[in-house]
Amino acid sequence: MYHARFDKMVATDTPFAELLDRHRALLRAHARRLTGNSFDADDLLQDTMLRCWSARKSFKPGSNFGAWSRVVMRNSFLSAHRRDRFHASLPEEAFDRLPGAEGGQDQAVELRDIGWALDQLSPDHREAVLLAGKGMSIEDAACQLAIPEGTFKSRVARGRTRLRQLVEDSDAQPFSASVRKEKPPERRDWKGVLIG
Repeated sequence: MYHARFDKMVATDTPFAELLDRHRALLRAHARRLTGNSFDADDLLQDTMLRCWSARKSFKPGSNFGAWSRVVMRNSFLSAHRRDRFHASLPEEAFDRLPGAEGGQDQAVELRDIGWALDQLSPDHREAVLLAGKGMSIEDAACQLAIPEGTFKSRVARGRTRLRQLVEDSDAQPFSASVRKEKPPERRDWKGVLIG
């Protein structure tokens, strides 16, 4: 393959490509000795050839290509082996015996929905529901809100009912309801303004 733009690159890389191709069988045998099986050896050989090709500028012509490429392969193998220390390989049936962490994701979604539903309540009902949720006594909460105890009980009951409706309603759109459209910025009338 000849391209005028890449003439220099093709001319300088051809001998390296030939060296790499000539040593492929020796590198494969070395990879097989390092890994112990043909599947991992093929992966190691491919990784080594890519690394050798990427580092072709650092290879000194006339030096021992076989030794240089085996050092690249050994370093690649050791790097992968170090990374593998942190990965456990378990048989499929072991996953069934592992204790699982109980979700929590659904609770996070429920809390988010409850937060949205609380924002939809009127301020009076929201305050009453939150005070009741904190476990405050009826007398103390009514005193804090400066309302009669009966009014507090009524607000809590109505607030909880509305909250339950909002949370259990599958058609409720918690995020679209809270998104407000912004007004476009007003255009200023610069007529008659002198600058400078």
